[in-house]
Amino acid sequence: MSTSRATSRPSAGEPGFPAWLAEQSDDALVRMCTLRPDVATPAPASLEVLASRLRLPASTARAMGTLSWPELLVLATAAALGADSGAVPLSAVAERLGVGSNRKNRKNDDDTAPFPTAVARLRDLALIWGEEDGARLVPVTASAIAAAPVVAPHPGEPGGPSLEEAWAGLSAPASGVLEAIARGRSPVGALGADASESVRAAAAELAAAGLAEITTGVDAVAGGPGGRGPAGDRAGSGPGEVVIPRAHALDRARHGARPAAASAATASGTASASASATTGATSGPSLLDLPAWADPVEPRTGRAAKNADASGGVAALDLLHRCDSVLAALSTIPLTTLKAGGVGVRELRRVARAAQLEESELPLLLEVLAAAGLIAVGDTEVGDIAYDSVWAPTEAADIWSARDPARRWAELVLAWWSMPRAPWRVGAELEGGGTVPALGDPVGPPPAAERARVLGALARLDPAAEPGDTLLPEVVRWFSPVWFSRAGGSPVTETVSEARRLGLVVVTTATSAARMLVDGSPAAATAGAPGTAPTVEELEPVLAAALPDPVSEVIVQADLTILAPGPLVPELAAEFALLADVESAGAATTYRVTESSLRRALDAGRTASGVRDLLARTSVTPVPQSLDYLVEDVARRHGRLRVGTALSFVRCDDPSLVAQVLGSPAAEKCALRMVAPTVLISQARPLDLVEALREDGYAPVVEDTSGAVVALSRPVARVHASSPGRAPRIPARAPGPADLRAALAAMRSADRVRAARTGAGGPGGAGGYTGEAAIARLHEAASTGSAVTVSVVDAQGRSTVRLIVPASVGGGRVEGIEPDTAEAVTLPLHRVISVADVDPTR
Repeated sequence: MSTSRATSRPSAGEPGFPAWLAEQSDDALVRMCTLRPDVATPAPASLEVLASRLRLPASTARAMGTLSWPELLVLATAAALGADSGAVPLSAVAERLGVGSNRKNRKNDDDTAPFPTAVARLRDLALIWGEEDGARLVPVTASAIAAAPVVAPHPGEPGGPSLEEAWAGLSAPASGVLEAIARGRSPVGALGADASESVRAAAAELAAAGLAEITTGVDAVAGGPGGRGPAGDRAGSGPGEVVIPRAHALDRARHGARPAAASAATASGTASASASATTGATSGPSLLDLPAWADPVEPRTGRAAKNADASGGVAALDLLHRCDSVLAALSTIPLTTLKAGGVGVRELRRVARAAQLEESELPLLLEVLAAAGLIAVGDTEVGDIAYDSVWAPTEAADIWSARDPARRWAELVLAWWSMPRAPWRVGAELEGGGTVPALGDPVGPPPAAERARVLGALARLDPAAEPGDTLLPEVVRWFSPVWFSRAGGSPVTETVSEARRLGLVVVTTATSAARMLVDGSPAAATAGAPGTAPTVEELEPVLAAALPDPVSEVIVQADLTILAPGPLVPELAAEFALLADVESAGAATTYRVTESSLRRALDAGRTASGVRDLLARTSVTPVPQSLDYLVEDVARRHGRLRVGTALSFVRCDDPSLVAQVLGSPAAEKCALRMVAPTVLISQARPLDLVEALREDGYAPVVEDTSGAVVALSRPVARVHASSPGRAPRIPARAPGPADLRAALAAMRSADRVRAARTGAGGPGGAGGYTGEAAIARLHEAASTGSAVTVSVVDAQGRSTVRLIVPASVGGGRVEGIEPDTAEAVTLPLHRVISVADVDPTR
């Protein structure tokens, strides 16, 4: 096991970073600030300040979080070669990774090969700096990569054919241990005191085969093998043995066998490494190439994308139908909220039964409807029943329901993309007890960022690639390894499940709509605001193209069902929604004609002849005789009983039928009494009386004073979305290219003035650090264990200079020790005037 390298601050490493930054072109600095917007907001006063912000641990961590697996692997390899102590040749980094710095990609030219692409992006992010043929790291980046979930390749580790040979010789327990580590969040496995003998034997077998290294937790904390291994706190706290797989073995366990030899350099040891360095070329895919699961099953990219869009459109029709069912249910039975906020399980079950949906479907539907403003919490009334603090449809729901399917779909998709709650977390256990309620306060990390990570990874795959559900976590890990190490696989699978139900992902393929969400608004990108979500108007045409074409013909079947082979044209959809109940929705919609649905149509003024004419005109098959009989039978019985107000009355020309009604359960329920052989009166409201009679098998209608039939319906609940007490906070706009160029011009001007005054020669010259630069220097000193002099001012305005070795910087103070006396020192950050380096010759 290699020992960790010394952590003293290199005398020639970091100070050149501000000078290198000043030498970069404006285009390069604009690109850097665009990729790392946190360092440009607010605009830095000088390039020295910009350099200080780029070296802050928080900013470095954010930049590391945007790296893909190849980029993280290149950075880790450069750190393992000592790039924080001085320049490391890129050829040495490429050799260690088993690629040539000019190695051609299988499908693209040199400029887009994985290694130069990764190096270029790391340089754009200022995580790598220095000459074009070398790589250097600032200490804070080296510290961050030491804690990252990555293992750099080790010289002489098995790769290519030798890896496959070693893999084939592994026992089942050994390969199981390796695969378990590979599938975890961290590439480290802990061998605790309770580890079984079989697990320890498997770990020893991996070490003997050169596929892993066994080290102690103390060494892992210190930096792992070679001073650049994973941090020990990811494998367990305190001393103890940990298993760190080799990079090629880890890649093999996660992604399967590579088609050909990965690298002669890493497979054959030092002698082969020299030969590989001479040739500068390798054969077969390397650790930086996309795994086999990213390759299309067959070259059908255009057709695969089109098929995925069409399948997404089918899922959208089903989504719209289910949303309509939820809105209809909430219109009559609003959701009561809990005292602590949100909606309880009992309420969800009640609404699920009313909407004829599975209870597991409701959290997503409710959250999306709430985010779209179609339901809201407030006070409402249903008839003469008042409800306090309930979730019910808003007036916007009526407008939304009347719009075209593409527009309705677009509004739901954009609401899901940015909504602050994660429906899949509903029902999860809370730390303080209880479970996460639906429509409650947001819990967990921001789900919008999770959705962007997951859909962004799928959008970067070829549409024809089919990795499968089991490899979905590995796909996201490849493109966002740092985020995956914190979040795990649950957000990946659950987010994909939600996206499938919204028609944005089909199996594992991102649709065109999902890719537009990831890419952002084209208009905003043109205006210099990349990453802005598309508008409804921009997204609607993409979704409209994915929806099936509307049809005007149906198939009437003998089992009293009507099959629409696609979405019906609007006028027919309204007629069939009145005439029949939707039994299933999707690419084809199945309607079922029942007595109650026919009565609904007759109540609305349709006639038996009109119903028969509609069916005969639109059906491509003859109307079955059974359906004709049903229509005639319902129409014959429909309206024989007439309901008025007494509050209400019942009249009928048939005295025997009136007597029959008077003896029914409805008579007692509605307090019916006879005023004439053909007339009954009741104190129940007409609609209540009609429903009671229908429950007993009668088919009454409501009439007005002239005897004309009137269609009554239940009043529905509507709430007005609560207006916020104050204007919503508008997020600060990220600076665009023009803003950044203006800021850069001001920074360069400030540096020229400073150089003229001090004669320091610009950024990176002699002198101490002040302001943000001082804080950044303290962070670096704490990460490297180097001594600095700190000038502080006390409450009386007197300044003093302290020599300390910082241990931690945060919470408004810097803590460390004085090297001469080993005395603990704590200084408030707000009293720090400047920080200066210690002359290494003293």
